[in-house]
Amino acid sequence: MIRKKGRLKHVLLLILGIEIFVLIAGLLYLRFRPMVAKAVTIEAGTKDLDIKQFLLDQDNTGTIITDIDSLDLNQPGKYEIQIKVGNRIHRSYLIVEDRIPPVGIPVYQTAFLGEKLSPEQFVTDIVDATKVTMFFQSQPDTTVPGLKEVTIILKDAANNQSEIKTYVNVLEINSSVTVEAGTMPNIRLEDFIDTSKYEAELETDLSVLDYSKPRVHEVVIKVDGRRVSSCIEVIDTTPPLAKALNKSIWNDEKPEADYFVSDIEDVSSVQVYYKIEPDFTVLGNQSVSIVLEDEYGNKSELTAMAYIKKDNEAPVISGVYDRTVYIGNTISYKKNVIVTDNRDEDLDFQVDSSAVNLQVEGTYPVIYTATDSAGNTVSKSVNITVKKFEISEDELYAAVDEVLNEITNDQMTKLEVAYEIYQWIKRHVGYTGYSDKSDWMMEAYRGIKNGIGDCFTYFAVSKALLTRSNIDNMDITRVGGRTQHFWNLVNCGDGWYHFDACPHKDHLESFMLTDKEVDEYTEKRGNNYYTFDKSLYPRTPETRGWE
Repeated sequence: MIRKKGRLKHVLLLILGIEIFVLIAGLLYLRFRPMVAKAVTIEAGTKDLDIKQFLLDQDNTGTIITDIDSLDLNQPGKYEIQIKVGNRIHRSYLIVEDRIPPVGIPVYQTAFLGEKLSPEQFVTDIVDATKVTMFFQSQPDTTVPGLKEVTIILKDAANNQSEIKTYVNVLEINSSVTVEAGTMPNIRLEDFIDTSKYEAELETDLSVLDYSKPRVHEVVIKVDGRRVSSCIEVIDTTPPLAKALNKSIWNDEKPEADYFVSDIEDVSSVQVYYKIEPDFTVLGNQSVSIVLEDEYGNKSELTAMAYIKKDNEAPVISGVYDRTVYIGNTISYKKNVIVTDNRDEDLDFQVDSSAVNLQVEGTYPVIYTATDSAGNTVSKSVNITVKKFEISEDELYAAVDEVLNEITNDQMTKLEVAYEIYQWIKRHVGYTGYSDKSDWMMEAYRGIKNGIGDCFTYFAVSKALLTRSNIDNMDITRVGGRTQHFWNLVNCGDGWYHFDACPHKDHLESFMLTDKEVDEYTEKRGNNYYTFDKSLYPRTPETRGWE
């Protein structure tokens, strides 16, 4: 009896253990049971994914952790996907398959006789999730005119295939007509199509097309009620034309090839070059081969003769001669001098006049030198004689009268004449800072004739013109100061006034000034500008009486 009770207890414990094991196993299953499908298969090109596609229990909720947008769902393949359900992250796979063949819309085509066709011409609006290639089931025969069936095979990246059937009408029409550039071709409809077989008309006005240079013109032709395009191909196969020129050149020159040609004719621009680079350093006659090539590769060749010579001839200087100049005058050494050369034009020359002193009497050499581009040099020496200028009273007053006859008349008052003299000197004598102060008559003549000088020149010219006009005048010289200054005192019948035609840096109007005015100006300018020995001269009026 005791033994039976022991067995029963053992059985009860075994049953209890089994129940506990089943309970634990059930709990573990509930805890770790699969929540998502091992893999989900979709068609390539699918746009949206739903979490429900991955969940085994549709009552569960979850989240796709993987960035689906980063996957190329158009490309077949196997992609790992992470999904969160509750607190656990599960792994699944997304299998992208392409099982749908591509589709497209057939296109009816018209082709030229002998035209090469491509499958892309016959299909449009192709739809497929992957890249599609296409090819002819058999290449259409365009060597024979007529309506022909065309089969296009569409094949996607997953090798799914579909067939597109359409037609091509091969017309007995030329795809192009070729004409030479620069001509005036007489092209007709019959050049494109046999009008005895087709009802056709040209819609393009061929008369307005430009045939001057190579280009392709589209030509629209209406054939049996349909518009087709052909073309006129303007080509250039004509080599350039030109004339060869025989030329003489110097042995140190390197002329371009076009120096030996002229009258180039071509419909496009032409490049001119030597076939073989000549050696122009060798004297004598030499044959030169020249190539003319246009933009389209057409070439012609010319032969010219080059006579290579050496320049041994020096330039020639003309217009130089011995000259005489008076002290105080200037001389233009280059005036009227011409240099000529057998080769160079506008050749420059040098003048060495460093030995000449225009302030001292004597005879001085001046040397002219010119060198041409070949190094040939010529020198020519002349003598410049410097003399003291001497003038007679008659010569001076002849020059004075010429001026007075121009600026005065008998109806003028002395004051009016004096003012015209003042203005003429202002206009005709330029200040240079030099004069010959040894003879006022000589300096007056030089000032009238040459129109240059310093304050002594202005004084001398004024004295000559005033004296010849019977206007009383006196000579005044500055006292003190760093430099000399000369001017005139004049009396036109209303008293003595200061008359100074020399220009001033502040543009003082120094016509008929009173003593007070010159004193005030001297104080302003300084340097004893109008300081003079007043004991030697009459006093001026306080004011100008005519104002």
